[in-house]
Amino acid sequence: MVGSKNTGDGKNFMLTVMKKVKEEYMSTVMKKRDEEYKAKKRDEKHEAERDEDITEAVKKEVMKTALEYDFTSKVRLANAYMDEVVTALKSMGLSGVDVRGEVSTKLLSGSAAGFLKLIYEVGMHWDPVMDLPFIPGSSIKGVMRSNALDLCMGKGQGVEECIKVVLDVFGSGEGLGGLNTEAKAGEVIVTNAYPVELSDNMLFTGDIVNPHYFKDGRPVTDEYDVEPVPISSLAIRKGVKFRFVIGVKEVKGLKEVAKSLFGYELDKPSEFIFLLLTYSLSMGLGARTSRGYGVMDVPVSSINLW
Repeated sequence: MVGSKNTGDGKNFMLTVMKKVKEEYMSTVMKKRDEEYKAKKRDEKHEAERDEDITEAVKKEVMKTALEYDFTSKVRLANAYMDEVVTALKSMGLSGVDVRGEVSTKLLSGSAAGFLKLIYEVGMHWDPVMDLPFIPGSSIKGVMRSNALDLCMGKGQGVEECIKVVLDVFGSGEGLGGLNTEAKAGEVIVTNAYPVELSDNMLFTGDIVNPHYFKDGRPVTDEYDVEPVPISSLAIRKGVKFRFVIGVKEVKGLKEVAKSLFGYELDKPSEFIFLLLTYSLSMGLGARTSRGYGVMDVPVSSINLW
C-alpha cells in the first residue's frame, strides 16, 4: 500500500516530478561515479550500465511520487471549471450534454505526448495549468464522428444524406476518409475531459507492456531473436471519474438521422449527442483500446441534458 500522501509542498505535480528527477539523477550519478572510481571501472560497458541504472532509479522515484501524490484539490478545481463551462454554453443558447464517466479498465491518453514521455517510453496528455491529465475534446469529437459515419455506412438507404448531416454537426476536413468532402467547421463544441473524482484517493496506477517482437528500434522477424523487454509507465486508475461537456446547435435533418440510426424521436439536439456518445464510450477512448483500455461506464443518472 502507498504511504502518506504527498501534496508537493504547494507546487504542482509536474514541477514536483521534475524536481524529483533532478535530485534522483544527481544522487545516483554521484553514487555511481564513486563506485567506478573505487573500482577503477570507466570503460564503455560500465558507463552504459551506469546510465541504465540511473534511468531505472529515476523511473522508480517518479512512479512512487505519482502514486503518493494528493490530487484532491486539483480534481475539485477541474469540477468547478466544468460547472463554469456548462453555465457559459447555456448562456450561448446551445443544447448540451454534461457527462461524467467512470474508467472501468485503465486509461491512457496521449502515449506519445506530455512531460511524462521525457521519463518513460509512454507519455500522457497533460494540462500544465490544471496540473492534471486529460482526454482532448478533439479526440472525443473525432471518435464520435467516426462512429456516426460508420453507422451511416451501415444504412440500407439514405447514406449520403446521413453522412451530410453528421458532417454538418461535427465538421470535416477536405476528402475526409476518402469521401468527397470540403473543410468546414461543425456545430458542436466538445471540451477536454478532466478527472473530477479519484479512485481510492488515487489518480494513477502502474502499468507495464512487454514487447516481444521489437528490438533495438526495429521489428524482430526471427523467433530466435525474440527478447521480452518490459516497459513500465503510468496509466489512469480504474474507477477514476472524468467529466466533459458538449454543446451543440440545431442542425437541419438531425431528427431524421436520429430516427434512422437509433429509432428515437429527438426533442433537442443534445439527445442525439447522448445516444451517439453512449455508443462511442463503450468502444473506448485514448490509446490501446484494442486491448481493453479506455472503456468508460456512463450511467444515465450521471448525464445531464439540457
